[in-house]
Amino acid sequence: MLEQLVPITDFIVIVFEILVTIGLTIFVHELGHFITAKRLGVKVEKFAIGWGPTIVSFKHRDTEYIIALFVFLGGYVKMAGEAPEEAISAGEGGFLNQPPWKKILISVAGVVQNAIFAVFLMWIVFLAGTEVLKPVIDEVKKGYPAETAGLKRGDEIIQINNEKIKYWNQITEIITRSNAEPIKVTALRNGKEITLTIKPLMEEAEDVLKEKKLRPFLGITPVAFIPEVESVTDKYPAQAAGIKKGDVIAEISGKKIIYWDDITDAVRASSGKKVSVKVIRGVEIKVFELIPRREMIEDQDKKKIETFRIGISPRGNTTMEKYGPLVALGKASQQTWYFTELTVKSLYRMITRKIKPDVAGPIGVAQIAYKVAKTGFVNLLLLIAIININLALFNLMPLVPFDGGLIMLFLIEAITKKQVPLKIQQKMMEIGWALVILLIVFVSYGDIMRIIKGG
Repeated sequence: MLEQLVPITDFIVIVFEILVTIGLTIFVHELGHFITAKRLGVKVEKFAIGWGPTIVSFKHRDTEYIIALFVFLGGYVKMAGEAPEEAISAGEGGFLNQPPWKKILISVAGVVQNAIFAVFLMWIVFLAGTEVLKPVIDEVKKGYPAETAGLKRGDEIIQINNEKIKYWNQITEIITRSNAEPIKVTALRNGKEITLTIKPLMEEAEDVLKEKKLRPFLGITPVAFIPEVESVTDKYPAQAAGIKKGDVIAEISGKKIIYWDDITDAVRASSGKKVSVKVIRGVEIKVFELIPRREMIEDQDKKKIETFRIGISPRGNTTMEKYGPLVALGKASQQTWYFTELTVKSLYRMITRKIKPDVAGPIGVAQIAYKVAKTGFVNLLLLIAIININLALFNLMPLVPFDGGLIMLFLIEAITKKQVPLKIQQKMMEIGWALVILLIVFVSYGDIMRIIKGG
């Protein structure tokens, strides 16, 4: 459910960002159709930014350009002769009167434009930078190559083979590329460099699509959080005692704190008795006395278990991942292809019932966008890039209301040298719209149920 305790100004800004960026996605798609139609000599009667009543319009050559009231809804292109009954009167400039290859190019142009826009947005994201985990080791799994070689918790990996390491995801990429060949790992331990040669272990594991594959592993996980307070929960003991955002937890009841889980362990071990929390605040050291709150939570097996909390959230052990223009472009292209491939595979596995269907509709997209927008504009850009990829793939569905359906009709025309009869097109249109409406109802029902259940 959309959070209610958000300042009204922040809410308005976030909603505005969502509307503008999603509208921009649709506008970019239509712009692709418009530019290609113009280049190929098809008469475009109208090109509108937005929908609804016209605010401003002007005519240039054969095209009326419109800015409509609801600009956040994207826009539309009206080509001459795009409906069968208009084709004869439209003459040579009519859309349906063009050879099949022109109609296919115009139809696919919106999808291509969305893909290009996705790459552009990803490029901006990699230029601006995103928060990623630092290459610091948390858990070293027993019996795995990392433990055998001598890596320890707290080691910071700074180089693998000849590649400098700044971010944890670089470690994952290099290990995956290694194909279990030995790699040379250089790490910092207490300010000193150590270099170890480690041979990754091939092990079967599930990927994001629940597919089991053999993958190389070292047996290490990153430090996700540090013992610095990111936020303090209202009406919990930490707030009442005076702990603030930015405080670094140094000790709890005499126990030295190094990792965030040291805090959770100490609070849990208190069993609800008073604890003494020593924090570093700037150059000051402060000590707070508080009593953890007892709560009942569900474990993985849905059983109620007892826990204790003081009401603080940790700061992530992150750094900014950013690149120069050329490297960012390469990264953006790779990420766009990755998300495209992932989406196609996900849809295939849903259709073949190998994974549970989990598709967001308009309500779900708005809910996700709302949550992401609150985390920052760069993250919202990343989400809009993914939405562009999904919109492009959705439009390639072989249903006549969509570009994919039109492309299918024009391919048939190119092969048979005859247009598909109007009655068949009409029937395909009816079936297509019926399926689309059913899909919208299905995904909207799923969205509503997730909100009701608090998902």
